[in-house]
Amino acid sequence: METIAEQTQRNTEAIAQLAEQTQRNTEAIAQLAEQTQRNTEAIAVLTEQVQRLTEAVERHEAILTRHGELIEEDRKAIQSLRESMEQMRQHFTERIDALQEAMEQMRQHFTERIDALQESMEQMRRHFTRRIDDLAKQVGGLATTVGYTLENEAYKALPALLQRDYGLEVVGRLKRGYAVDPEGNEYEVNIFGEALLNGQPLTIIGESKAQLSKQAVDRFIRRKLRPLQRVYPHVFPIIITHMTTSRGVEEYARQQGIAVYYSYDF
Repeated sequence: METIAEQTQRNTEAIAQLAEQTQRNTEAIAQLAEQTQRNTEAIAVLTEQVQRLTEAVERHEAILTRHGELIEEDRKAIQSLRESMEQMRQHFTERIDALQEAMEQMRQHFTERIDALQESMEQMRRHFTRRIDDLAKQVGGLATTVGYTLENEAYKALPALLQRDYGLEVVGRLKRGYAVDPEGNEYEVNIFGEALLNGQPLTIIGESKAQLSKQAVDRFIRRKLRPLQRVYPHVFPIIITHMTTSRGVEEYARQQGIAVYYSYDF
């Protein structure tokens, strides 16, 4: 039989082993407690991170929701703007159509008025043309009458004046007449006659002017004297007038060899 000492020895060893196992368990429990504490802390940190993420997600959702609301508001505003623009387009289209119609009516109105005005102006032009023609005829007739009166007085007075001033002896009578050049051109001569100067025959060729100018003197020389000097070799030119346009006209004519007499000389 096993002795008490042996049994006690075994119990002591078992207790020692149990104590050792208990120590190991205590250490394991301490390690587990420490690990549990670390896990608890990690879970707390993770929980805080999750909370922050949740809050961030909620903020993002709120922002997205607001963005969605803003987008919807923008969409509605754009739609409203499109509708307003369409209304404005229709309004302006109507206004433009009305304006174009009014302008067309105005164009037609002004065209009619212009046509009527042109017709009226044409009638006035024809009327005034007739009046001017009549007036020109009257003035021409009056000028002719004045010219004839001046010439008629000259026919009677010139023979004595030419005798006195130039020693010319008029042969026959002075008159109106026509002369023809070698080419057959006919010239009207206001004062036409024959004279003698110291026995030499001369042809008197004269012009009558109500108002004498240098230009009229030049025209008389160019249009009458020069062509007729080819027909009549000895010409005595005369101009009779009521007055001159300037002080130097008479002297200018005399320098061209033309005798000048005024109506009051008659």
